[in-house]
Order: sequence, then C-alpha cells, then structure tokens
Amino acid sequence: MYLTMYDDTHQQLIDNYCLSKRKLRYVREPKIAISLTKKNAQRHAVLVFEDDSLVAFLTLYETKGGSPYSSNEHHLLVQDLSIDYRHFRVGYTKQAFELLPAFIRQHWPKINQLTIIVNEDKAFTQPLCKHAGFKDTGNTLPPIYGSQVFLQISI
Repeated sequence: MYLTMYDDTHQQLIDNYCLSKRKLRYVREPKIAISLTKKNAQRHAVLVFEDDSLVAFLTLYETKGGSPYSSNEHHLLVQDLSIDYRHFRVGYTKQAFELLPAFIRQHWPKINQLTIIVNEDKAFTQPLCKHAGFKDTGNTLPPIYGSQVFLQISI
C-alpha cells in the first residue's frame, strides 16, 4: 500500500471511485474535493493505493498559522476521508493512517499534528481514528448530521 498526491493522470480513477449514498452524507465526493484543491493551494488531494487499485481518498488542508480546529500553527486538517465502496472493511483506512505520518513528514516537514473531525454517531470512523492514535480533544462543532468531534494526533 502507498499514498501519493493527486495529479491529473489519476482523473480516470477518480471518475470511477464509488461511494455509497450514505457515505455521501458525510464526505465530499473525490471529484468535488479535487476541484476545491485546484482553487485553493492549501488543499491537497491524497490517494491511497493497494497495488494498482485506488482504495481510499482524503484531502489535507494546511491551516497556515492556526485555525479554529487547533491552536498549533504546524497542523494539517484531514478532510474528505473515504474508502471506495468496493474496498470497504478490508483494513485500508487503518493502513493509510499508519502511512500518513511518514507521508506528511516527506511533504510538510514542519507539520507535527493532524486533526480530523468526525461525526459523533459514526460508530466505525471514530474508533478507527482512536485506534490509530487520534485523541478526542473535547471540542465539538455544531451538529450537521449529528454532533461532530475533533480528534488529533501528534506526528
């Protein structure tokens, strides 16, 4: 398994990426997330591959000098995390989280913290993030699809 930054040569893979309707309630489609990265240099699309198959997608957002999500000036926000529906429940999210710190150190050597915001009612995502070492900060956002909690990890 490996992580790589999106470039236009990956577009066909993105076009074929499958999300369930339920998942679309919580995350942006990769096509939409990528269009945002093209408009904002602080957003970076990251693809997760197992061999030649695109199995997961996420974006990393550089908050540049702090944000409402963290007082740490050297942190990234994980957004749009999803698994292609055809590769669901195989362990790819856990493996991607394990690879993420080294990937971030390679591309952003000054970054020392990640933040992810998950819906409190997400019985799958929250335990997975916590298993990967993310800690609940106690901060929340106003409910959109249930309460949302901030999870952070030092890297």
